[in-house]
Amino acid sequence: MQSPNNLSLLLLYGRACLEELHLDEAREVFTRALEQDPDQTDAMLGIAKVSFMEGDTSGAAVRAERVLFLEPSNAQAHLLLSRVYLSEHDRNKAIEHFDRAAQIDGTMSDPALERELGRTARDARKTAPAPAPEPANQEAPLPGGVDADEFFDDPFDDPPYDWRPETFYAPGDPERSRVTFADVGGMEELKEEIRLKITYPLQFPDLYKAYGRKTGGGILIYGPPGCGKTLILRAVAGEVPCNYLAVGLHEIFDPYFGSTERNLHQIFETARANAPCVLVFDDLDSLAQDRRQIRESQMRNLVNQFLHEMDGIRSENQRILVIGATNQPWALDPAFRRPGRFDQAIFVPPPDAPARAQIIELFAKDKPISNFDNAALIEATNGFSGADLKWVFDRAAELALSAAIHSGQPVPITLELLLAVAKAHEPTTQTWFEGVRTHEQQAAPDSIFNDMRKFLNAPSNSKKER
Repeated sequence: MQSPNNLSLLLLYGRACLEELHLDEAREVFTRALEQDPDQTDAMLGIAKVSFMEGDTSGAAVRAERVLFLEPSNAQAHLLLSRVYLSEHDRNKAIEHFDRAAQIDGTMSDPALERELGRTARDARKTAPAPAPEPANQEAPLPGGVDADEFFDDPFDDPPYDWRPETFYAPGDPERSRVTFADVGGMEELKEEIRLKITYPLQFPDLYKAYGRKTGGGILIYGPPGCGKTLILRAVAGEVPCNYLAVGLHEIFDPYFGSTERNLHQIFETARANAPCVLVFDDLDSLAQDRRQIRESQMRNLVNQFLHEMDGIRSENQRILVIGATNQPWALDPAFRRPGRFDQAIFVPPPDAPARAQIIELFAKDKPISNFDNAALIEATNGFSGADLKWVFDRAAELALSAAIHSGQPVPITLELLLAVAKAHEPTTQTWFEGVRTHEQQAAPDSIFNDMRKFLNAPSNSKKER
């Protein structure tokens, strides 16, 4: 193999051998990895799995226990011990280790083992014990018997309430969005970027380690209103195999001085405590305004706090993907576009003709439409957003319903009626693009405006002005 001394590639190759049931080769590769690093727990666990598959349950248990001695929170070691104890008919011990694995790793799922145990990972996470209280501060007292907590007033320590997000979903949560990427037309670049930053790293951790890539990061999605940004954010909840936290503005803003910054800090702390996690901010421009345009000190403090949290100075942001959506990317503080923050910006334009065809078919479904012609409606709705298309169908349905009520006879929605409504409607994207032209003259060169300018100058978009 290439790079025989690359430990990460050795582990990746060993895992591949294990999956192909080349047990002798897998053992040899994991042994070579241990020669380079005797305390390499992934290699130990690999040999333990080989032993278990060869029927040596005692050898597997010894190695798994060694892994747990070095890494007590290794979920895969607990999972292997669960299989070992189940094979030895010790069901209680098997459930104990299975529950521990599920509580450590919120993304863990093993359908085969769950069937044998008659217990799901979600059940195990529900029965997790409450966290132990923090130990008392053992630092030396301050002179005069003053308590340290009273002397040093940290605005982010001991919040006066127990903050809970309204929209927080763990894997397998039945309340989680049923919308997935398959339900969202187009946006393939954005979908793949989300997979690269959070889904694939969870599926192929050794491969990412071999290439020196980390999980998480920041993605900014922007574009005219009504074009699917919020829909794709909902689809992320149903797609990614990890925790999902969507933040509402009412959960951040607070009239009391300092409380807004503290709320934002607590939100990031919640995401860090539940990593891997996707943290979503819709209407990002409300939280990340350009400080050059802000007069209020509280708003400037909020932007500074947001930048501080994105940098992860006080805490590590690994395994957290932050997604921000905005209709006004020019209103954001330029500092958010630096590497390590929202370094990937993806433009979500109005739907093109193939995307409009999908949307129109969806809206036309189960409606009493006569002489329907998809192609004619696609042509008549150039530049329309998804929200505009929905309005065309809703308005045409209202007009047909009104006619049916007054005539006492069913009145179908005709193609002529749909085309008439579409012709009378000014697409909402036009006003947005006019704003783009205004702001691009004032803004410094940026890939955001390059993408929008490229879209505006495309022949299919420049020939039809409304």
